[in-house]
Amino acid sequence: MISFLDLIKELIIFFIIILIPWMVFRRQILNRTKKKYVVIIFIFYVVLSLFTQNLFPFVLVLLILQKEKKRGNKEENKLIKPLGDKKFEIILFSFALKFITMLITALFAIFLVKIGIEPKQQTIVDMIQTSSWIKLVFLMFVINLFAPYVEEFIFRHIIYHNFSRKYGKTIAVLISSTLFMLLHFNLVSSIATFSLGVVNCIFYEKYGYKAAVLNHFITNFTSSIVLVAIKLLNNVGIALLF
Repeated sequence: MISFLDLIKELIIFFIIILIPWMVFRRQILNRTKKKYVVIIFIFYVVLSLFTQNLFPFVLVLLILQKEKKRGNKEENKLIKPLGDKKFEIILFSFALKFITMLITALFAIFLVKIGIEPKQQTIVDMIQTSSWIKLVFLMFVINLFAPYVEEFIFRHIIYHNFSRKYGKTIAVLISSTLFMLLHFNLVSSIATFSLGVVNCIFYEKYGYKAAVLNHFITNFTSSIVLVAIKLLNNVGIALLF
């Protein structure tokens, strides 16, 4: 049976990941659609999203991006601003940041053990280790493609962007990065997740949404490759026993 805390987590994830992209999509793209059709589309969207992780929020984000591109003004619109010659610089920084946060996470995990707190893995780590190889392929898309696009749209373009206009950039960075950290619900990786949120706010502000997505992709991709390698080595190790 699902615990009360798990239920709260699922409701928060549902609201942030599923409903926020829908609300933007509804306002920007379905604004002239009849209400009864909007309700039908929404029901299908929610039901399908419950069984496909963040696939359909990802689809909505892509449709929103396409709508923004048609409006033009790429240099002024952070959502569609091109990376230009900053791409290589961002990639190098992303790998360096990942290395640093991995070290910090490892040290923090050791500290937690020493004070009597047993670090727990993120749910996605358990899913990778226990999934079939067919399901794992889908999870790789969820982690490395869908998540960066959807989460950066929500936490940087919606939350950070709107809070920075009302309360200033510093407050907006703290709010969006804290919410981003809480969404992942993992103590041992909290420093790394919060740091990623802060850096992506800076990237969004300086270079636009695509820079934040790229940094997020590299962070997730390096982690997922390591986890898949561990899964593969475990399977090989088991096979060698027989």
